[in-house]
Amino acid sequence: MGNKKQYSKRSLLTANFSTILSIALVLFMVASMVLVSFHLWNLSSQVKEEVSFTVYMSDDANSEQGKELTKELRKNPMIKSADYISKEDAAQMMDKVMGTGHLEVLDGFNPYQASVQVNLKAENFTVKQIKSFITTLEAKEIVDSVDYRDDIINNINTVYHNASAFFIIILIALLIISMTLINHTINLTIRTKKMLIRSMQLVGAKSSFIRRPFLLKGLWLGLLGGLIADVLAILLIIWLSGSMDGFDFSPFYSFYAVVAIGIIVLGGTLTLIFSYFSVIRNMNLKNYKLYN
Repeated sequence: MGNKKQYSKRSLLTANFSTILSIALVLFMVASMVLVSFHLWNLSSQVKEEVSFTVYMSDDANSEQGKELTKELRKNPMIKSADYISKEDAAQMMDKVMGTGHLEVLDGFNPYQASVQVNLKAENFTVKQIKSFITTLEAKEIVDSVDYRDDIINNINTVYHNASAFFIIILIALLIISMTLINHTINLTIRTKKMLIRSMQLVGAKSSFIRRPFLLKGLWLGLLGGLIADVLAILLIIWLSGSMDGFDFSPFYSFYAVVAIGIIVLGGTLTLIFSYFSVIRNMNLKNYKLYN
């Protein structure tokens, strides 16, 4: 009798462990895909904001007008940064490329134009917005021309949109698979208790009384599975931080915390919902299905 009870307890622990592990692995895949999608978006934003275009000042514009234009541009909510480069600064920059004193062949004449180097914010990085902004700039008398590479902008946007669409499809597919697997796992766990459910019904137990322990257990399994998934995700981040020299993960800790909480909540919510419907199904089983 004692051996049978011990075996039953061991079987229950094994079943619970298998359920928790299944839920954890599924949620870990979801967490991993969310993190990959986030870092893809963040990387694309950094790349976009590194692309700059140059506003060349007309020969009639003086340095004060150039600095005023720079201040005006910095106040624009579309712009991340704007830096004024005078003719003298441009010549010094070219000295590093062509050698000191490269203007001596021109008898000291400085052919370079003063300019403003502009970087846009990532959310404003569309060809339509940039062209509209450049048209406004070129209409100013002190602006000679604006140099920008629309092909680079188009390529960056195309790659980002294609990659985003791919990861969104994968994420949706993972969520559907996750919900299906968790539902199946919970249903199998509760189905093993169908005779117990029927016994409770026969003695007159209320539906809410029958559901309560299964809902609590389902919630506990989901929360624990989410916690294990978070631990696996943290171990993955630690491993990546050690493998990717020069990449700082610390600015994203707050986002990681939100994802960790979201995974635990997702696990608990899904198992609670699936447990509820699984118990209802087993409570309404026909007598001939009790032994199948």
